[in-house]
Amino acid sequence: MVQRVTRTDKLLSYGGLVAGVAGLLGASVFAPLAAQAIAPSTDSLDKSGLKESAGLLAQAPIAQAADVQVFERPSYVNTCRNSGASTLAVYTSTAQGTVVRQLQPYTRITLTGVLGDGVAQIREPAVGWVRSATLLANCDARPPVDPVGQCYQVTQPELVVRSAPYDTILSSVLSGDRIYGTNPVQRQTTADGRIWQRVYYRGTTNLGWVAETGTGGIGINFVRCP
Repeated sequence: MVQRVTRTDKLLSYGGLVAGVAGLLGASVFAPLAAQAIAPSTDSLDKSGLKESAGLLAQAPIAQAADVQVFERPSYVNTCRNSGASTLAVYTSTAQGTVVRQLQPYTRITLTGVLGDGVAQIREPAVGWVRSATLLANCDARPPVDPVGQCYQVTQPELVVRSAPYDTILSSVLSGDRIYGTNPVQRQTTADGRIWQRVYYRGTTNLGWVAETGTGGIGINFVRCP
């Protein structure tokens, strides 16, 4: 019968021979040779592993920035707004990175009806995206004729703005927002002792009434600007 000798058998035989000679001449001399004879080479494994890792890295997807959700409000299509009391930047996208135009205060603009989180798309006088927080519903708003008076800063979490004391709600202002009194100051005291003041809010074109105090004239809802 022909005996088949494998590569492993050869390695073990060679290792045994080296070990035997080492016993005669001293193990310290042949220890490296014995270890090399018994242990298989890992060069090919290491290289293939590195190649595989490199392939995985090359195939890894590149992270993309999250898209901003937008939606269309049909009732806003081709409706007008006013840019407000400050210069308004028009951006190329909702990311608000590149400015394509700066609109002067109180510029009439036209909406496309497409909105996002805090932004609105416009088509005139330029195509792009603007921040919607300072837009005015009064398309033809102009700088106030009456002089603007004292600047105040709201101290309450939210302060309702009305068309007259205890009348229709127009809007609201939040803690830290600035409002401006008229010049001269316009105040009213209602039957419950609450003091009201007529103020400009969200710029200097919108006028409304806010409660300066609580009932009985107690407390204060805004203070002079620092």
